[in-house]
Amino acid sequence: MRMPEVLIAEISGKRPGNSNDRPTENFQFDFDKVIISNNSEGYETDWDIINVPDEYQQWYKDNVKTSDLAYYAPMNRSYAIKYARDHGYKYLIQLDDNIKTFEIGYQLKDGRRYRTIASTPGIRTMHNDMFGYLVEVLKNTNAGIAGMSVAGASVPGADFLSERYVYSAFALKLDVIPDYYQGDFEDDIEFRLKLKQKNIPSIVIAPFRYMKTSQNANNDTTGNRKAYVDAGLERGGHMSKLYGDFYSAGLSSRGSGTARTGNVGFRHKLTPFKVGVRISNRDKLESLMTDLLVKYATPRKDKLQISSDVEK
Repeated sequence: MRMPEVLIAEISGKRPGNSNDRPTENFQFDFDKVIISNNSEGYETDWDIINVPDEYQQWYKDNVKTSDLAYYAPMNRSYAIKYARDHGYKYLIQLDDNIKTFEIGYQLKDGRRYRTIASTPGIRTMHNDMFGYLVEVLKNTNAGIAGMSVAGASVPGADFLSERYVYSAFALKLDVIPDYYQGDFEDDIEFRLKLKQKNIPSIVIAPFRYMKTSQNANNDTTGNRKAYVDAGLERGGHMSKLYGDFYSAGLSSRGSGTARTGNVGFRHKLTPFKVGVRISNRDKLESLMTDLLVKYATPRKDKLQISSDVEK
């Protein structure tokens, strides 16, 4: 069912070609959709393309960007917010342009695991139901952003809502969030910290997961990825200055959050915090989640016991 208050914006840098190069466009969405790009030359697509206007680019450079290393992605994300607001939308779904699959997975306390077959363009309903649920979470909580986990993360248990960072696949509540992203490379981290300053939480729907094209597997340097390689350790410099009480970065040979080159890679370290989530209709969110798990992630027909690690 189409939701006219919701816009999907694919956030894309310079990644020419067709849906083979930007696989997010293979999915059929029941929402209005556009591509927001700083350079769409050579794009082949049936999606509407919105190139960030020159005047907005200049405003962003003069007033927002923190460095010349990699500001295109946060600029595109920021303009997507402005575009959605200017066109009367209440919620904005932002997707990276290189998402290959969506899936739902969880583990019961007795160790049994349930997982969907990863959503492909041929499975139309699941990803639309997942994004519809993200919007319902925003409608029924004080969160400003609700998103998914990367498929490589650990399989979640009974908790289905958790206050964490989200990136690549998420929904925004446009009337409460800040106007722009910064943080050159770590724009997802920076945006959550900006939300924290406004006492607005960020929520991940733990069973919802996505997978993107692998950079290491095909040496992909399209979009913003070349900038990450070129920056090296400078990647975390500006975030350390902006939010040094919560963020630090350096080299590491182990641990999550590591972008590896050989045996040593860049790793950022984040000080944990929680703003606190308020839920206005917990029963509704639990019922909708249970229905999705039964529909997609398990053949069982009985109601599953699920919970949340956010306060009631």
